[in-house]
Amino acid sequence: MSDVPTNKDAITPVVRNSTDEDYKDGNLKVVEAHILQERTIGIFGAVSLIVNKIIGSGIFSTPATILRLSGSPGMALMCWLIGGVIATSGTLVFLEFGTAIPRSGGVKNYLERAFSPRLMQSCIYIFYCVFLQVSASNAITFSSYILVSAGVESTTWLLRGVAISSAVFAVAVHTVVPRWGRALQDALAAVKIFVLFFIICCGFAALNGHLRIEKPHNFTNAFEGTSSNGYNIGTAILSVIFSFNGYDNVNAVLSEVKNPQRTLRIALPLAMGVITVLYLLANLAAVPKEEFITAQVTIAATLFANLFGESAGTKVLPVLVALSALGHLLGVAFTIPRLIQELAKDGVLPFSNFMMENRPFKTPIYALALHLGVTILFICAPPAGDAFNFVVALSSYPTTIMYLALTIGLVKLRLVKKEQWSAPFSAPWIIIGIYLAGNIFLAVMPLVRPPGGKGSTSLPYWLTSVVALAILSLGIVYYVLRFVLVPRIFGYRHVTWQKELSDGSTVTRFKRVGQQTIQ
Repeated sequence: MSDVPTNKDAITPVVRNSTDEDYKDGNLKVVEAHILQERTIGIFGAVSLIVNKIIGSGIFSTPATILRLSGSPGMALMCWLIGGVIATSGTLVFLEFGTAIPRSGGVKNYLERAFSPRLMQSCIYIFYCVFLQVSASNAITFSSYILVSAGVESTTWLLRGVAISSAVFAVAVHTVVPRWGRALQDALAAVKIFVLFFIICCGFAALNGHLRIEKPHNFTNAFEGTSSNGYNIGTAILSVIFSFNGYDNVNAVLSEVKNPQRTLRIALPLAMGVITVLYLLANLAAVPKEEFITAQVTIAATLFANLFGESAGTKVLPVLVALSALGHLLGVAFTIPRLIQELAKDGVLPFSNFMMENRPFKTPIYALALHLGVTILFICAPPAGDAFNFVVALSSYPTTIMYLALTIGLVKLRLVKKEQWSAPFSAPWIIIGIYLAGNIFLAVMPLVRPPGGKGSTSLPYWLTSVVALAILSLGIVYYVLRFVLVPRIFGYRHVTWQKELSDGSTVTRFKRVGQQTIQ
């Protein structure tokens, strides 16, 4: 496509340090090798991206909370099954979007395709990626479990220092030696699967009386004690579904995936199938119900202590959980800067030319630096306690809102003929309905008043959701100010220049042109 000016939302490639001379006569200089990464991710790499994003430390700790809320092992298992069904439905929805739009950007691309104005979706996504998808919680989790394993007393700044070091490591390895970073991701994904599989095997061995511990009878009367409190059951299901978040991770970097449509068809179902089965079986761990509910570190630590002694539960297992958190940290540090790079192509970010640059290491170095800076800010700025937990919990709810919006968008694309939507893979309508219902539940449940009006912290129960929505709304404010009000006030319009890149994406730059010049 040639470089041609237009008054609509369009897109054009640019190089680093471009000046006004680069825009002379409507021509933009482009060195595509300075913008795009190579296609190096195969099926296993795609699976590891999904595994590392979904399996963090949650599966080792949340089962106890979910059992406590649900009241019985049988009901807890039902909650995990419901979460697995909703997550699998989401996988098929993302498979349809990914095969239809096989390039990097993920949710950003899908929202832009489904809703207008397209540019406003990009602006909203800026605030989602930059401020609501930081790695602070993963870094703190890594730090916490490393300190537990080392037997070191955790202080606020020691915890933060180790967390910052882990974030710096994750970003540095993805910046300077990206192949090593991806290899480490793959290795940690394999470790996570092995640890879960090992826990499952130990659990079944104990349940069958093959290990020297007293056989628990968790499933003798599986539903005995089931909670009659609808809010508790809903909260348990909510926790389960959040434990499955991350199946969109490979969709964000499809321009770096070999044969993206075929790879996505294999990797998404494979990863989610393995994770769902492992999650369900891991909840059969041979730990008595009473110990299950009162586990202090993680339920897996209690299992290890019962089977192999106190040292295994308090030293070895925390290291494995920390490695799992590090894999999660690496997965986020790999994808989010690439999403920022995609936003820079659209020209909506400040310093877009720098943010989309991939020299000298073939990595989005400035986007990685921005991601690291915001992560460190989120680790250090809030005081310890509820305020810090509030900040690091901000990522889950806006992700739900994004998933809900793109599911509604898929329904719109299918039903409105003028959209001319087509995809190599189409998710069944029943699957879309299940996913839509699940996301509506996830969006509404955190706003429902809990019994007594108190949440799990001293802060208002609705605060995290409302603040997350407010941050997303800043994207609308940014769009209106930059692209609607300011041009009207100062009497100019934005003209955009468009040129297509080899991966199917485009890069946009905006030039301010006076109204008389355009006319």
